[in-house]
Amino acid sequence: MSKTAIVIGATGLVGSALLEQLLADKSWHKVRVFGRTNTGLQAAKLEEHIVDFTNIEDWQQLIQGHSLFICIGTTLSQAGSKAAMRAIDLDLPLGFANYARRNQVEDCLLISSLFANAKSPSHYLRIKGQLENQLACLGFKHLMMFRPGPLLGERKQARFSEQIVAAMQPIFAASLSPLRRWRGIEAERLAATMLCYANKPPTEASLVIQGEALFKAR
Repeated sequence: MSKTAIVIGATGLVGSALLEQLLADKSWHKVRVFGRTNTGLQAAKLEEHIVDFTNIEDWQQLIQGHSLFICIGTTLSQAGSKAAMRAIDLDLPLGFANYARRNQVEDCLLISSLFANAKSPSHYLRIKGQLENQLACLGFKHLMMFRPGPLLGERKQARFSEQIVAAMQPIFAASLSPLRRWRGIEAERLAATMLCYANKPPTEASLVIQGEALFKAR
């Protein structure tokens, strides 16, 4: 069955990799991308919408499809304040997902984070946990939440913390290392894992994918 994918965050590290894989996958007949800037890609089945995310209600009728991929995210340094970070990492994707569900979008796939927890003392991890919890209340047929460790790949804007973690990957990747949970994952591999789950959703209505499950094809 041919399906329509909806993507927000398609210009980011994982989102851009996912977009290319969706365009190459024959299971998806259309890919609708919503963002503030153009992806720069051209394909017959790519439908891009340059939008104002602060006024989703003005164009919410365009959020139509089978599966929503939430790949958007930022850091405190990039956002500039905790309030701005919350607006990007929580309010925006949750508002978008609300309209997606109202428009009968069935599945939602979210890039969350290792250690996401709504009660975490970390502002970043607390936001990720809150988003997971609130998405679970929307009634998607399948909610798939991916909790990767550090994301590996070349970003348009380098993140210093991830550069440090990337340099330490030989230690984290060791099979007996107690730090293995911090093993990074390449953007292309995480995107491929997400697409695999989208093509063959789990039996569970809500599922967290983390640890070794992120690296295994289904």
